[in-house]
Amino acid sequence: MSVALARRFKVDVSTDNSTWIKLGGINDFAPTENPTLQPADTYDTNGYNSFEKTMTGWKLVAKFYMPTTASVPSDPGQAILQATRFQFGTSARVYVRWYDRNGGTEAYSGLALVDWNQSKTSVPDIAEVTATLTGDGVLTAIANPYASTAVPQITSVTPSAQTATNLITITGNGFIGTIPTSGVTVGGVNSTGWTVVSDNTIIAKIPTGSAGSAPIIVTNAIGASAAFAYVRGA
Repeated sequence: MSVALARRFKVDVSTDNSTWIKLGGINDFAPTENPTLQPADTYDTNGYNSFEKTMTGWKLVAKFYMPTTASVPSDPGQAILQATRFQFGTSARVYVRWYDRNGGTEAYSGLALVDWNQSKTSVPDIAEVTATLTGDGVLTAIANPYASTAVPQITSVTPSAQTATNLITITGNGFIGTIPTSGVTVGGVNSTGWTVVSDNTIIAKIPTGSAGSAPIIVTNAIGASAAFAYVRGA
């Protein structure tokens, strides 16, 4: 008999509860329930305390290291959380889901307020952040969405209007395992050079071509992403 590993859980975040981005760099993860208990003592409890749970809440605490590209933090999931800092209302909230990537049934999703705090600041430390996501409303049990490999999904490409040999950053999911040579195309032409930084990020060179519409596609062993609209510069 073996025991389950703590690192079996995966966490995704979203701004619209539809497009989910992996939260990378996690080194600690702790979901908790925060129930409100009301005393329900009666003579029939024979002098022992009795309680009822009248309300409940949930909280997710995740610690993660911050990867960088060219000295700039580059994890898109972390960027979604960081964008809630010093915000109010909807802008201070994100959708979050977590699930067992071993295929277990534990999988939940909900809307949460984000509290972002730097964990470590001393000289020998590397950048670590503690994000506390406090549930805002119901926590919903969901079907486990984990798949070890999936067709890539592109959510953004920056900067816009780049020309041949300039670099772009492609953000999304499913980039690990991008096929060689033809795995990244711009306007139907293979990128002249690209690097998979993480499952969520690719840095690619714009190939030679005419100005105008140049949809971007990323392909892994499972299949090709939907074409992401991009306009090349002159």
